[in-house]
Amino acid sequence: MSTQLTELALVQVLEQASNPQYAGSEVQRQAEQQIKSWEILPGFHYLLQSIYMDLSVSLQVRWLAIIQFKNGLDKYWRSTRINAITKDEKQQIRNRLFGMIDEPNDKLAIQNAQATARVARIDFPVEWPHLFEQVELLLNDESVWKDDVKVYNILIHLNQIIKTLGVARIGRCRPAMQSKIPLLFPLLTRIYMHYFNKWTNSASLESDDISKLQISYLALKVLRRVAVDGYESPQKDKSVVEFISLSEQHFQLLLKNYDNFKTVDMYEKFIKCYCKLYFNLISASTANFVMMPSSKTILITFTTLIIERASDVYNENTESQTGFWETIAIRGFSILKKVINFITKKGAVTIKVRSDKSEVDAAIHKLTTEFLSEDLVKKLIDLLIDWYLRLRPADLEAWSLDPEEWVNEQMSSSYEYQIRPCAENFFQDLIDSFQNLLTPYLLNKIDSEAAQLSDSIDDFLKKDALFCAFQLSSHAITDMVDFNRLLETVFLPEASKSNSSPDQLRIIRRRVALIIDAWVTKSSDHSKQQCYQFFLHMFKTESDKVVQLSIVQAFRTMIDDWDFNKSIFEPYLESFVVIFLQQLLPDVSLTETRLYVLNTLTDLIIQTKPLVNKQFLMQILEIVPEFWQLACNEPTESILANVLLRLLRYLSISLGKYSYATWDISLTIIEAACNPNSPHTSLLLEDGLELWHSLLQNYDPTEKSLDGRFLNASPFLLHCVENQTELLPISLEILKSYAILLPAQEFYSYPAFTEILKHAASYLLLLRDDSYTILLEIWDVLALSDEGENEMSLLFYFSNNSVFKSIFNAIFLQEQLSAYQASQLFQILARISFNGPQNIINLLSDYLKSIDGPLENSRLPASQRKLVTNETSLDDVLKTFFEIWCKCYGSVYDPKLKKIHLLGISSLLKTGATPYLLEFKVILSIWVESLEEINESFSGDCEKYHLSDPDSSSDTNCEQARLHELIKKNDPAHNVSIKGFISDTLSYLKSQMDDTSFQKLILSADPVLMENLQLFMSIKPHQ
Repeated sequence: MSTQLTELALVQVLEQASNPQYAGSEVQRQAEQQIKSWEILPGFHYLLQSIYMDLSVSLQVRWLAIIQFKNGLDKYWRSTRINAITKDEKQQIRNRLFGMIDEPNDKLAIQNAQATARVARIDFPVEWPHLFEQVELLLNDESVWKDDVKVYNILIHLNQIIKTLGVARIGRCRPAMQSKIPLLFPLLTRIYMHYFNKWTNSASLESDDISKLQISYLALKVLRRVAVDGYESPQKDKSVVEFISLSEQHFQLLLKNYDNFKTVDMYEKFIKCYCKLYFNLISASTANFVMMPSSKTILITFTTLIIERASDVYNENTESQTGFWETIAIRGFSILKKVINFITKKGAVTIKVRSDKSEVDAAIHKLTTEFLSEDLVKKLIDLLIDWYLRLRPADLEAWSLDPEEWVNEQMSSSYEYQIRPCAENFFQDLIDSFQNLLTPYLLNKIDSEAAQLSDSIDDFLKKDALFCAFQLSSHAITDMVDFNRLLETVFLPEASKSNSSPDQLRIIRRRVALIIDAWVTKSSDHSKQQCYQFFLHMFKTESDKVVQLSIVQAFRTMIDDWDFNKSIFEPYLESFVVIFLQQLLPDVSLTETRLYVLNTLTDLIIQTKPLVNKQFLMQILEIVPEFWQLACNEPTESILANVLLRLLRYLSISLGKYSYATWDISLTIIEAACNPNSPHTSLLLEDGLELWHSLLQNYDPTEKSLDGRFLNASPFLLHCVENQTELLPISLEILKSYAILLPAQEFYSYPAFTEILKHAASYLLLLRDDSYTILLEIWDVLALSDEGENEMSLLFYFSNNSVFKSIFNAIFLQEQLSAYQASQLFQILARISFNGPQNIINLLSDYLKSIDGPLENSRLPASQRKLVTNETSLDDVLKTFFEIWCKCYGSVYDPKLKKIHLLGISSLLKTGATPYLLEFKVILSIWVESLEEINESFSGDCEKYHLSDPDSSSDTNCEQARLHELIKKNDPAHNVSIKGFISDTLSYLKSQMDDTSFQKLILSADPVLMENLQLFMSIKPHQ
């Protein structure tokens, strides 16, 4: 095999790569490698195009050539790409893009068309300004008109080009395209008319007529794109207006003859293409569409269709037929929905410039005077209730054959693709838009018609539709009806009847559950109790899965409601838990249903915490292993894994100090979710980390020793910190939990924790605000844990892990941090300073030796330059450090944090360092300010210091209790009296200085401040 790139060599390599007899062989692998090495060479893509254009080459080689060509343009066409295609080669390729309009294979033609569109997206209009002129020349060529294949292929290319350029919202290509479209529109209309007349004048669609139909369909498809994307104001262009009017006539013609040609798939696609044309036009700009002369006729046509074809839609069996009339009805309702919303919102979303206002007003006036009358609105309501809101025969059949599948479909249905959800959505738009007109009309209709209905299945379906209308009107008629009374006197009695057949009852019971789902947030506490009782009764007496799962849906809405009252629900709690565990979960078989029931059970645990007792929580826990095995072993059930992790997380929260009961299954799942080598990590990692964090938060050492697997999993946490940036906050929260839980020396002993802190410290100022705050909280906890005991080990640990270097780098930046960020860093240093102020000087001295000199510092980017260099004197560094700290102190407003900073700053006096003694007057003013604001107890505590403490109430988790105890025991903010501290500091200074120096120090301060200090020191602490 030649390695030199020639057309013959490339053909041979493509043959080897595409030949089925070489599939999976070494020959094919080498051929693929050769293609990969050639694709960066000049001329490669031109040769691929040449091979594709050579009809003498085998089809499979041409196919691979055009695929490689198209993909190569994606990778190398832009001039900014590495190994980009040269300018000359691009020109040669562009010159031949329309060279194969006689391509007999339409699949290859589509590939070339897509390649052409990608080139157009990048090169038009700058490098390829005459693109549309080239197409115009082709379409004006009489020889092209004589060849259907050429016409078809040109349309394929144009369709892809318009599709690609039409979606561009940035750059010049879309406006440039719109300036060229008037060249092509008449030609496209001519093609469309020519081929449309040919096949529609035929008595029956033969094979030749089908080809004409396909060409006219493709022309219509291109015109659809051009009319929408090719004009900013299509209603102002005469050609477009004439075409839309013509299309409406053709639309009606095809609909009229549908029954004769409904077996032809392309015929249906043709009709649907008209629908899409009108929908896209009205979606792009309702005002522009309405101002077209034919818009009224189009709207009337669709309104007539959904009225006259309602019975066809209702009786259509979408399993065995195409669902054609359903599709048309959905499109019709979607178009009418756009009209309703346009009138209601007065075109608010369509106005781009001030001049649009008059057009919008004119369009709204045209709609309200010529189309949308009060009688039509009422007729649409009647139509929806009589036909489109009713359960169809196909629905009832699916309900009977596979109830679980059907109810899942109902819960996840989309109004854009299914007729009943579409009708329900349209009904809600109508009732919300015309409340004053429709509310009394609807209530009167429900009241008068519901009373006249018999017990036949047809009347039961009508009653269900009437109740559905009530359900969908919850937002509009809330203030006009007393739902609590209706629930008690109408809906619950209807669902509890015993004289109707089971098939009839299940329809009404499902509907009552859905009504509760829609209305319950507006009901009284008494009505909610009635609903709970009704649900329990239905679970015990009604075995139909659709009814049961509809009740689960309503129940979930109730417990997730903002106003959910646990005390009202408490008497029913145990019964619901038992039903979920013993009845619902064992009885459902589909993944989606299990998912929904498990999520509802999880929400129940969350919303009723702490009412679910330990016994029931343990029963819930027992279901997890079985479902976990199912999720692991069955690919179709893998989605259950996420909801199981969520369930376990909230079980551990509810179990509190007994959460160790979940460890056996939880730790197994955490390993599967967080181990980077596990196949489950990509889907479960975030949920696994949250479960891990929850278990640590709710661990109580007095109940059980910590399982070794918690610490064995620490490498997983390190991997996550290093590789999953988006999960850094929860990863650091887990590390913080370990810092609070473990003794300091034990925490220091785990290499993974050390590496995490070192890694995070190296990116300190690049961290997101939440991660930055959590990291500093970890450092603060470690400093607090070591308070007065293992101070040197903390200093050694922080120094080795570059914590101090990262802090000082941030503090001494020329482009200084915000005062808030800097104060968070100084809080760590304040604790160290309070315990051993000389350590601060030692740390600064070591830092001074490790940083760059003046020259190197000046060469750094502005954002990394420091205020100090290794040539700065230590006294100047100490002075700068003190000034920055004092500046930050002025921005601290939390009384407790201010005290921590005060203790740290003031302790610097004990070092005897001249720069700090010279700042005695500044420190004195801080003392006076603090004593003026705070009156502490004898022990140094104060109520204001507890404002930001973790809550120590009975509802807190174990970790919050641990942190509260740690703060209470070790934090000098609660254990050191400021007055006592000031006295000790002054006494220490007096003992370390001679009388002259000490008196000189005192005299350097403001006498008024000294008098104020003596005054405040004399005030007795509060009791």
